[in-house]
Amino acid sequence: MGTVMQSTEITFENLGETGALFTELMRARYHHFIEARGWPLPNVRGLEFDQYDTPESIYCAIHDGLEVHGGFRVTPTTAKCVNSSYMLRDAQLGLLPDLPPTILDHPAPQDPKVWEVSRVFVGDTLSSRERMKVRDQMGLNFARVARNWHIDAFLCITSVTVAMLTRRSGLDMLAAGPRFEAGGETCQAYLLKVNATSLRSRAA
Repeated sequence: MGTVMQSTEITFENLGETGALFTELMRARYHHFIEARGWPLPNVRGLEFDQYDTPESIYCAIHDGLEVHGGFRVTPTTAKCVNSSYMLRDAQLGLLPDLPPTILDHPAPQDPKVWEVSRVFVGDTLSSRERMKVRDQMGLNFARVARNWHIDAFLCITSVTVAMLTRRSGLDMLAAGPRFEAGGETCQAYLLKVNATSLRSRAA
């Protein structure tokens, strides 16, 4: 297919330049999480969103023009919007009935140097080689976001299968809680740290 992989960091401050891409990212999330996986998530006009899509979050889109092939969202663990904080902490507090309160094996941090990663996806129409390119781009973007925003570590929930693939992209992942079933998949919380040496070798 000859897909050209670009990556763009989207914040509420740069929506004037990235607004169309942000809309396509939400559309790609709708396809991946609602149409393909059947998750009962909030949506409107083919766009997926939730209570954590606030100006405190930063987004990364892996794309070819306005065609989004993957992406993720990062949110500081110090975030607060009305009654929400961030997904893992809210789950631990029993505020998210679809996730177990035992999701973490330690109290959910509220640390400006620890951010949560969520809504991670890779397009399901890509070849295996292209999917690996997207994962490589994601690894490089985790490193860039960590550097630009002074982040020491990330927390995330993902399937055990995706976690194994993500490790190949130069990211060190440590289990941060017990395994559980969600959406027909075996999932787990992980602490993720950027392995800068590994990422540089993959980018070379």
